[in-house]
Amino acid sequence: MRRRQVLPFQSHIPLPVNAIHYQFDTDGNAIDLTSAKIDHLGGTYVWYGLPFGCGQAFCGITSYSSSDLQTWHFNGFLFDPNTTAIQTLCSAPLSGNCGRPHIVYSKQNNNYVLWVNQASPGYLLFTSNNPTSGYTMLQDRALVGFQPPGPFQAGDFSVQTINGTGYLAYSLIDFTTTGASIWPPFNQSIYFQELMPTMLNTTGSVSHVVSTALDLVDFEAESPDIFQRGDYFYISASNTCGFCTGTLLIIYRSKSIAGPWKRQIISADTCGGQTTGVLSLPSPSGGPTSYLHIADLVNSAPLSGTRNAAHGHQLQLLSFNHDGTINELTCSPTQTFTVSLRRGSNVSSTGRATSATDTSGELASWTPTCNLPTSQLYQTWASSKTGTLSEVGVNVAGDAPTGNLTLTIFRYQSNRDFFTPHYIWETLTTATIPPSNISQAFAVVRVPVGKAVAEGDRLGLALVSLSVTPMCVLIKTSKDVMFDVETSTRTLFANGAGQVSLRGRDGTKPPVNVMAGQEIKWYAIVV
Repeated sequence: MRRRQVLPFQSHIPLPVNAIHYQFDTDGNAIDLTSAKIDHLGGTYVWYGLPFGCGQAFCGITSYSSSDLQTWHFNGFLFDPNTTAIQTLCSAPLSGNCGRPHIVYSKQNNNYVLWVNQASPGYLLFTSNNPTSGYTMLQDRALVGFQPPGPFQAGDFSVQTINGTGYLAYSLIDFTTTGASIWPPFNQSIYFQELMPTMLNTTGSVSHVVSTALDLVDFEAESPDIFQRGDYFYISASNTCGFCTGTLLIIYRSKSIAGPWKRQIISADTCGGQTTGVLSLPSPSGGPTSYLHIADLVNSAPLSGTRNAAHGHQLQLLSFNHDGTINELTCSPTQTFTVSLRRGSNVSSTGRATSATDTSGELASWTPTCNLPTSQLYQTWASSKTGTLSEVGVNVAGDAPTGNLTLTIFRYQSNRDFFTPHYIWETLTTATIPPSNISQAFAVVRVPVGKAVAEGDRLGLALVSLSVTPMCVLIKTSKDVMFDVETSTRTLFANGAGQVSLRGRDGTKPPVNVMAGQEIKWYAIVV
């Protein structure tokens, strides 16, 4: 049974340093979200967006909930993505693929309104009484105040409530500017407009969000988000970037939604990614509000392709000056920060990974490494409990693998066994994972075991891929962890594919190597 708890207000939450790119849900799966936003909805923090683990242009819209922005519980789909109607709308070329989803609460109707980018005119709408599930598509679309007839389409956007009033910021794509051999694919710029109290449509006049420069930076602006600090309205945005590995982080600010707008560029490449939004975090003690910037770190993805599920994310606190300007984003991996926030409520913090008996852990500087099938990997550990080893899980990602992944759970006696010819371990179970069961995200592959183990037993997980294309695991490295052949119990061993004989100039070196200080992301459950 899942344990539900109401958590008190709390401040000074230490959030990950820049070196930490991957966050995970309570079952150990990497957060599979692109173009995603974190909002405070229904009393807790909800991270929602597009999962691309299925390898298609549209896999649905999913969400995760957290009380502290660190432990995330997977909620599932906001609506069924597999109906004929939804697939027709969201999978069509140049439709927007129901992208950049945003949720806003309507106080007038006491419900949540989901906006998605889907063709023209304006935006497609869904409503629900629950912020994370049960959304129903509406027939009427939300229209925008400025969208000329012809080849113009409302693109990336954001909706947000500030002091009880809803606002829309959207980029208008001008397809009359297509035709360049390389770049840009088209021009687009941002418009800003108020929403009706129902949050189902726009109202009033439109403001064109451009600077006095009126240059290509203004006319390649997309992925906007909205927040307010002091007297200023802010719009964060990127330049045109098709899920690319780094683009400008732009900040517009104005004391009126009608403008004029001042512009800053606070990062040359958004630390190797693209902005997805800014979360406002009111202080639980009545102090100043904090503003947390969220970005897709596309350059962290080890697999190719624009819609890539294997990338990480960056959460970084914004720093403001007295005149309202924002300091440059810090991309240093040693950057740390602490944020004050109100803890959310009614979020489960238990799952397979968070309650595992033995585990590599969740919060670490994980690096994606695509060393399968070029290597065979053997991750070892010592069981900390006597009982039945019910399950072992390991995070794996692959892009259309051509062969099976074989996972073997085994028991062995000594580290010397890996260097001893003709040694035979005790196989506890073997699982063959077909390509169709390998996600493009770093999802957990679960292996049921059901065998008795004792505290102190040396156990291992072997990974062998028969694919021609790469499969990837997550690896953390500690320079302080040294290998001792007699005492080390948690070690990553590897040997190259087909390397099954002695090596070296004198013919005495075993083919198995110790990956000193390295560990893949895994867990084991003993009951």
